[in-house]
Amino acid sequence: MRIPTLLALMTLTFGFATASDAACDYPSQVKIPPGKTATEAEITATSATVKKYLADLDAYMKCIDAESAAVPVEEQTDESKALHVKRYNAAVDAMEAAAAAFNTELRAYKAAHP
Repeated sequence: MRIPTLLALMTLTFGFATASDAACDYPSQVKIPPGKTATEAEITATSATVKKYLADLDAYMKCIDAESAAVPVEEQTDESKALHVKRYNAAVDAMEAAAAAFNTELRAYKAAHP
């Protein structure tokens, strides 16, 4: 869904929703097969899945940024700002962990299948 459409939908659905009423869906974590035993097809499919997961996390971060920006400044609290930062940082950490895990298994795959 595009961000302007999402914002319009959020506004109509939630009105003055707070950060705790988040409409942004956190993507499901990806499963990465062990590189030593994975097939080429599994590694290729996992690569595509990881790329989609990273794109979904990027969309999630844009969504929570838009949610936060939609709240009037006078209604923002230190707690809501801290929650936004915590959610954003968790998504960044998940992106880094998924990329690192896939790269580790890809190296293991390449070592097992020279």
